[in-house]
Amino acid sequence: MSGGIVTLLSLLGFLAIVVWVFIVKRREDFDEQAHLPLEDSDEQGDAAEHEHREKES
Repeated sequence: MSGGIVTLLSLLGFLAIVVWVFIVKRREDFDEQAHLPLEDSDEQGDAAEHEHREKES
């Protein structure tokens, strides 16, 4: 009987984590990160170079 309770609590904990990660967190962040590999590499290089220059100043 106690094994079933532990299994149920584990399942509920897992589902709570899944809901928190995929629903509660911002979907925009996931969408933005999903499109990163599709962006032009020149744009990424220019942005990285610009950030590097700002850190040096």
